[in-house]
Amino acid sequence: MSPRAAAAVAWLTLLAALLAACDTRAPDAPSGAGSDGSRPGAQLADTRTAAAAARQIPAAMQACVACHRRIVASYLAHGMSDSLGPLDGPLAGSLENVATGNRYDLVTADGATRLIGTAADGGWRQQRIVGRIGAGVMDTSFVGAETDPTGATTGRLFFAPVERLARHGLQPAPFERDAQPAGLDQPVTADCLQCHTTADPARLPGAGATAGGAAPGTQRRIYPANLLGADALATLPALGCDACHGDTARHVDVMLERLPSGGNDIGLQRLSELPAAAQRDVCARCHLEGEGHLQLLPPDGYGPCAEVLHAARPVLVPQRPGDDFRFVGQVERLALSACFRASGKLTCTSCHAPHEGVAAQGPASFDRACLRCHSGGRADCSREDPLRVIDVTGEEARTPDGCVDCHVRRSQPFDLPLLRTADHFVRRRIPRPAELPMRHSADPQGALQPFDDGRLAGALATPGGRAWSAGLAAAGLFRVGRTAEAAALLEEWSAGQATAEPPPGLPPLERSADFAHLRGLILEAAGRAGEASAAYGHALELDAALPEARVNRAALSLASDRAADALADAALLAQLYPRSEMAWKLRARAAAQAGNQPAAAAALSAATERWGSDPATWHELGRLLLRLHKRELAAAALGIAARLAPSRPGLAEDLLAAGAR
Repeated sequence: MSPRAAAAVAWLTLLAALLAACDTRAPDAPSGAGSDGSRPGAQLADTRTAAAAARQIPAAMQACVACHRRIVASYLAHGMSDSLGPLDGPLAGSLENVATGNRYDLVTADGATRLIGTAADGGWRQQRIVGRIGAGVMDTSFVGAETDPTGATTGRLFFAPVERLARHGLQPAPFERDAQPAGLDQPVTADCLQCHTTADPARLPGAGATAGGAAPGTQRRIYPANLLGADALATLPALGCDACHGDTARHVDVMLERLPSGGNDIGLQRLSELPAAAQRDVCARCHLEGEGHLQLLPPDGYGPCAEVLHAARPVLVPQRPGDDFRFVGQVERLALSACFRASGKLTCTSCHAPHEGVAAQGPASFDRACLRCHSGGRADCSREDPLRVIDVTGEEARTPDGCVDCHVRRSQPFDLPLLRTADHFVRRRIPRPAELPMRHSADPQGALQPFDDGRLAGALATPGGRAWSAGLAAAGLFRVGRTAEAAALLEEWSAGQATAEPPPGLPPLERSADFAHLRGLILEAAGRAGEASAAYGHALELDAALPEARVNRAALSLASDRAADALADAALLAQLYPRSEMAWKLRARAAAQAGNQPAAAAALSAATERWGSDPATWHELGRLLLRLHKRELAAAALGIAARLAPSRPGLAEDLLAAGAR
């Protein structure tokens, strides 16, 4: 028997013994909770070329093609139409992170591609590659479904630390280039997928989701956030017509007279008839990443928004814009442009044909877009005749006019190495392209502010608007690790909101469960445990299904010897999210504090049943079993911890005490 097969057998034997000895299953928990047993769905046809797209029209677009055949055919050659999906072919190759010594091997056998991660200390984990994000025009991210020691998928999805760049082959993912790389632990969540599908990941059959929040309109939540099911990428549709147009099904019903309509109602809004700002909001949902965002009002679907997007879903951007740009920051950078500020009417479709990719349009089409406003053509250009585009940019012009080449920088985004794309900050004189060290934050030391394209300026200038901005900036700074600054801004928000309500159009932050949770995190990091617990409680009053706030409040309760409160939170967490291990880990801590080691061991074994890839839980379980004089079971638990992370502090000594080899 191979060592890995032996490990799988040992894991199953240990789990069965622990379940029998400790009676860890809740009465209503099915056997195998935490493993959805899912299988990859049927392979979808490759739609990444126009020819393939013509052969395979997604189900969601079948009704559109009858009346809009040419538009659909054009769009299916656009990368947006292939924004995610199952793996598009076998993968093979290896990559080693020289900074950490971690090695990643992609191996395809028996129709499945697996990613094997081997840490520098010999720790070993495996994922099955079940899908991709991105059409591959520039890069493709791969998604792995975690597998337990038996090889079965747990339904938890992670970004692979290896990506495929169009011109560079396999490369480290951006998070693998960090000072502390995430390795196989970078989760794929519903938030990660919101710009790649219009479907609700919480409704996937493999997702660990609640039925909904406590208050009307609150969102369905998934916990753990990456428990989407192994079939998620094969099940979720790529972006279709509804991504920009909204409820296309209603449009079809109206046009076929299955629904009554009056006057000029066609069942959806004509985007071309919307104000330019409302059109930009459609694009900004996915092309305005910033330093993070906060969803203050429940999302109202795709397509045109009922609210001003930047108030309902404010995005934090640097107060001091730099010369370089973020890969997904097109709307942010466009708003910096003099032509944007001067026109008042400039929107994404002023230059882009929405149903065609950039390569299909070609640079000459963008020059023509410039000439629609700068109608004087070359006569309007300030470039002196001897001066060539190559003198300005260092590269040859791609068109006779060279408008875009000279005024739109093409270079590497600061957050995605080895790629070249367009900075949408249109400038009279652009800086030369440069290869820059990768970073995640646009301005790591600078201040943040909510993005505003001009519509919120009046509201943000009021006392209530300034306090609102301070609260949002606090949340953004905390998310990038600037805790002390976040705490100071939180005080500014608290003082401001006590004296001035946000003006109309700015949703109050104190009514957002997610903001209340972030406030609790900031207060806890600042050592203000009592206030943090109250903030988590406020978040749960707004949305009782917010799992992180319940976990954090329970942990604070345990730290202050209020085990009964912690156990009450753990019980509700287990009811809402039975496939999560966190309720059981909280129960284990409470039992250990009470000196009930058998109950603590039972709870930890239930936690490992739900997630078997946490070496810390296996290690602690092994220690408890040693104290209970169950050396054989302790050795098995410690052995699994050693397989996952052999260099954990104290593990070698514990293995020796258990008599493990």
